Amino acid sequence: MADQMKEDQLHQPHGSRNLEEAVPIFSDKSLPRRRRIKFCGIALAVVILQIVVIGVLCLTVFRFRDPKVTMAGISVENLSMVVGNPTTINVTLREEIKLKNANWGRLKYDQSVVVLSHEGVAVGEATVSKGSIAMRRSKEVSVSVEAKIDSGGGASREIGSGVLNLKSYMKGIPPGSNFMKPMEDHE
Repeated sequence: MADQMKEDQLHQPHGSRNLEEAVPIFSDKSLPRRRRIKFCGIALAVVILQIVVIGVLCLTVFRFRDPKVTMAGISVENLSMVVGNPTTINVTLREEIKLKNANWGRLKYDQSVVVLSHEGVAVGEATVSKGSIAMRRSKEVSVSVEAKIDSGGGASREIGSGVLNLKSYMKGIPPGSNFMKPMEDHE
């Protein structure tokens, strides 16, 4: 009988047991109670550490940032002036606007409006079509704005000095970033 057991052990791989002798991992025979408690404590600590690390990353690195809108360039396409009472100035400007997405996700924006103002009064506007910007990238948009300035002596004095002060701003870019679909098809 002993020869039979030695012969069976020779045919089995090193360290293997019979199926009848297999013991589940978390049974009373496999690990003492103190080691099981220690194992569960370590597993719980690792899970809590992962939650803390993910929370800190979400609040610092992956937080949402508004897109940065800057004027990359401007050129005058058409300029005409009618001197009289009141002075009328018609100007067409080509604005190059740079939109920068500082987020870790694609930014989609709806149709927006570029407003041109003179002395606090809106004198022209143009629309920017909707689009999207890839994560951590910039996009340049070209817009043609037509402005008609009807003013008393203020505009004519500015033209006489060689400078016409106009302000431009963009409104309607909602802060919204798409973090839930990072593998989306590129447009």
